[in-house]
Amino acid sequence: MNLLSPKARISIGLVGLTATLVLSASFVGLIPDRGQAVREGRASTAEVVAANSSVFVSQSDIRRMAANLKFVVTRNDDILSAAIRRSGGELMVEIGEHRDYWLPVAGDHSTASQVRVPIWAGQRKWGEVELRYRPLAAPGWRGFLDHPLVRLVVFVAVAGFVAFYFYLGRMLKHLDPSKAVPARVRSALDTMAEGLLVLDGRGQVALANSAFASMLDKPPDKLLGLAAASLPWAGTDGQPMATAELPWMRALESGLAQKNAIVRLQLGPERRHTFMTNCSPVLTGGGGRTGGVLVSFDDVTQLEEKEEQLRRARDDAEAANLAKSAFLANMSHEIRTPMNAILGFTEVLKRGYGRNPEDSQHYLDTIHSSGQHLLGLINDILDLSKVEAGRMELERTDCQPHFIAREVVQILGVKAREKNISLEFMPQGALPEQVESDPTRLRQILTNLVGNAIKFTEKGGVNVIMKLAPAGRAKALVIEVTDTGVGMPEDRVEAIFDAFVQADDSTTRRFGGTGLGLAISRKFAQALEGDIVARSALGEGSTFTVTLPVGELAGVRLLQPAELLTAAPETEESVCSRWVFPPKRVLVVDDGHENRELVTLVLEEAGLQVQGAEHGQEALERVAETPDLAAILMDVQMPVMDGFTATRLLREQGVEIPIVALTANAMKGYEEELKDKGFSAYMTKPVDIDRLIALLAGILGGRPEEAPANASVAERKEVTANNAVMKPHSTLAPIASPEGAPIFSRLPADNPKFRQLVERFVPRLHEQMETIRAAWADRDLGEVAALAHWLKGAGGTMGFDVLTAPAAELEQAAKTAREADVPALLETLEGLAARLAPPSFVDALPAVSAGAAPDPAAEFRVVGPVTSRLAGDPRLAPIVARFVVRLQAQMAAIEKALSRGDLAEVTSLAHWLKGAAGTVGFDVFTEPARRLHDEANAGNGHSLGPLVAHLRRLCDAIEPMPFEEVPERRAG
Repeated sequence: MNLLSPKARISIGLVGLTATLVLSASFVGLIPDRGQAVREGRASTAEVVAANSSVFVSQSDIRRMAANLKFVVTRNDDILSAAIRRSGGELMVEIGEHRDYWLPVAGDHSTASQVRVPIWAGQRKWGEVELRYRPLAAPGWRGFLDHPLVRLVVFVAVAGFVAFYFYLGRMLKHLDPSKAVPARVRSALDTMAEGLLVLDGRGQVALANSAFASMLDKPPDKLLGLAAASLPWAGTDGQPMATAELPWMRALESGLAQKNAIVRLQLGPERRHTFMTNCSPVLTGGGGRTGGVLVSFDDVTQLEEKEEQLRRARDDAEAANLAKSAFLANMSHEIRTPMNAILGFTEVLKRGYGRNPEDSQHYLDTIHSSGQHLLGLINDILDLSKVEAGRMELERTDCQPHFIAREVVQILGVKAREKNISLEFMPQGALPEQVESDPTRLRQILTNLVGNAIKFTEKGGVNVIMKLAPAGRAKALVIEVTDTGVGMPEDRVEAIFDAFVQADDSTTRRFGGTGLGLAISRKFAQALEGDIVARSALGEGSTFTVTLPVGELAGVRLLQPAELLTAAPETEESVCSRWVFPPKRVLVVDDGHENRELVTLVLEEAGLQVQGAEHGQEALERVAETPDLAAILMDVQMPVMDGFTATRLLREQGVEIPIVALTANAMKGYEEELKDKGFSAYMTKPVDIDRLIALLAGILGGRPEEAPANASVAERKEVTANNAVMKPHSTLAPIASPEGAPIFSRLPADNPKFRQLVERFVPRLHEQMETIRAAWADRDLGEVAALAHWLKGAGGTMGFDVLTAPAAELEQAAKTAREADVPALLETLEGLAARLAPPSFVDALPAVSAGAAPDPAAEFRVVGPVTSRLAGDPRLAPIVARFVVRLQAQMAAIEKALSRGDLAEVTSLAHWLKGAAGTVGFDVFTEPARRLHDEANAGNGHSLGPLVAHLRRLCDAIEPMPFEEVPERRAG
C-alpha cells in the first residue's frame, strides 16, 4: 500500500528526472568543472615560480629566489608550504613546514595538492619547485557533500520538489478524474452502505466512496491513483490473490461483468472483511474498448462468520452424535456386565437352584458386588456429565496438599498391603505450608491416580512425589504418581484420558474398571487451570504428573521434607488455652444421651450453665421455664418433635435467641435451607468441639484464656486438659484399624471426664446393637433407622469415627426400605462394635517383652482352662459371653468346611477368628488361627487337620461362663 499521495509521487519522479539531466549535462561537459580550473591555476602558478627561479639560478641569486617563493606563498592562501629542491634532493629554499606537509611522489608526476615543476639551468635540470596545496575536498562523506556537482544536484532536487509539488497541486485540480462525476452523484455514492470504487484502465482508483474509504481508515481523496491490486486481497481459502485473479482485473481484461465474486481484505491480525463483489466494465471510445470498471463491495463478514459458526455447530453436533453413540455402546457393555450377573443369579435363586446355603450366599455376594460395581459406574458417569455440562462446582480456598496426599496414601495403603506392594509419600524439596486450591477435587484426583497405580501394580510399589515447579516457571505444584506396574505402549498414553478407554481390552478383562477415573481427574485438573499428563513404557510402569497452580505464595512458610512427613495437620497454634465464657445458660436438645453428655461436659468446663432436653417438645417447655437462655443447640432429627418444628414454633412465639442446628447433613446449600427455617447457624455431626466452642464464643462473647508464658509444663498440660478439647492427633481422615485389631476412641483417654464418657458408651453401644437386631427381626425399619441415626452421631461424637459411615448407610437403607442391604450392614456394625476397646482395655493388656519368641513346644498343647483376660471386668463380660457362644458355631463351621475341602471358607473363618478372639481377650487363639489362615490360603490342606483339632481343644477348654449370668441388658 502506497503511503504517498499521487501528487507527491509525481513530484518525486520529476525531481529524479531533473537530477538525471543535470548529471548528464555535467558528464558531457556542459557544466564548467570548477575543480579542473583550480588544478590548472595551481599548475600555472607553479610554472611562473619555476620560470623566475630559472632566471635566479642563472644569476646564482639564491636569496632572491627564496624571496620570490615566499612572496608567492604569502599571496596564495591555498599554498601550505613550498620549497626549491636540487636535483640531488637537497632543499635549497623551504617556506613553511614543507618537510611535514610534502609526501614523496613516485616519478615526476604532480597531483591536485602537490605540484612539481622543474628548474633549468641552460639545458641542464638544476632542481624543481615543490608547492603543497590544500586538498580540493575534505576526506570522506564531507568531501562528497562539498563537491559542487553534489551541491547542485541537491539544490535542484529540493527546490524542484517544492516547485513541482505546488505546481502539480494546482494542475491536478483541473485534471482530477473525480471531477468528471458531478458532485450530487458523488454525494449519492457516499450515502451507500456498500463500498464502491471506480478504477481506470490500469486498475488505479479514480473514485472511492466514503463506505470503502472508511474501511481503510483513510479519506476518499487519499485513495486516488492507488492501484487497487496493491491492497492485501485474499481468496476464500485465506491465501493472497494474484493480480490477474482479482475480479475487476478479469473484467478489465475480458470486458465482461463479474458477478458475486468473493474476496477478502485482510487489514490486520484481527481485522478482516469479506466482500461479495460485482464488477461492471466502463466502455469508452469506439470498438467497445474498456476504459475502466465500476466495482461494488458488499460486506458479508458477519454472514460468513454465522456460516462458519453454523458449520462448526454442525461438525460439533455430528461429533457429539458419534461420541454419544460410542458412549451408549460402552455404557451398554459396562452396564450389561454386572446386570447379567444380577439378573442371572437372581433367576437362579428365584427358581430355587441353590443347592445349599453356601451356594446361595455365594450368589448373593455376587449380586451385591455387581450392584456395587454398577453404583460406582453410575456415580462416575454423573461426575463426568456434570463436568461436561459445565456444572461442576469448584472452590478456591487455602488447603494443605501434603496432608491430602498423606491422607490418600494412608487410606489406600490398606489395598497396597493386601497386594504386598509398597505405597509411599515422598516430598521433594521445600513445599509451601498451604496453597490456594480445591481440596475436595485434589483429594479425588489423587485417589483416582493412586488407586489406578495400585490396581495395575503386581510387584514393586507406588510412589507419590510432590514438589514445586522449577524456578523460572509459573508457580505450580507438581505431583507425580509413579508405579512399577504393567505400563502401556507410548501410542496409547494419551488415549487413556478419554472416557471408557483403557490401554487395551485385556486390561479391562484382567483388572476391571470403566476407564472413567482418568477422564474425570483430567477434567478436574483442567478446571483448576492445571493438567494431568502421563508417560509410560510397556512392562516398565507409568508416571502420571499433575500440575496445579498454587496462587500467591508471598508470606507462606516453606516446609522441608522432614517437616512435611511429620508435621501435625493443625494450622492453628497448639492448644494451650481454655475458653472462658460469661455465666450464661445454654440449652442442649438432642435425643442422644451421649451427645448431650459430651456437649454438656465441654460447655460446663468453659463456664456455661447447661440444661438438656431429649426432643423438641421438651425444648419448648425448657424455653418457657427458662427466660434467661442465651443460646440453644438443637438436633434436627428427634422423636416426638423434630428440631425443624421446634425451631419454627419458637420463632413464631417470638424467641429470638440464637439456635444452632446439629445435623449430619453437610451438603452444600443446606446451610441456606437451615437459615430459612429459623436457625442461626449449624454444626455437622459428629460434633467438632473446637468449632462448636469457637462458634459459641462468637455468639456468647467467649474469649480464650492463655496459660502464662512462664507456666510450667505441668500447668500447661492442666490448662489443656481442663479445656476439654476433643481434638484428634491429626486432621487426616480416620483410618480403620487393621481387621480384627482393637478400635480406640480418639478422645483423650488421659482426661478422666472423657474416659468416663467412653467407658459408659461401649456397653451402651452393645445394648443398642441388640435393640437394632431385635428391631430388624421384627422388620421395624423405622426403629432401625432411628437407632442407626443415633449411632451415626453418637459414634463419631465419642471418638469412634469408624461407626459413622456404616451407621449412616444403615439409616439410609432403612429409610428407603432397602432390606437386602440391612443384614450386611448390621454384621459390619456388630463386627466393629465387638472391636471397640474402652480405655480400661489398654490397662488390661499384658506387657510384651521385646524380642520374646513363641515356644514351639507349646504349639499344640492346652494347659489348664482357657479364660479371657477381660472376663474380670463386669462391663465387658457381655461381650466375652456373646463371643463364646458365637465361637462354638464358628468352630463347627470351620470343621464342616474342612470336611468338604472348602479351603476358601476355612480361610475366611480363620481370618475372623484370628482377629476377634484376641480382641475379646482370648489371645491363645491368635497364633493357631493365623497359622490356619495362612495354610488354608496357601492350599496346604494336609496340614489343616492338626490346627483345627488344636483350636477345637482350645474351644472346649474355655472356662464355662453361663450366658444367663450376664447382667441384664437395658433396651435403648
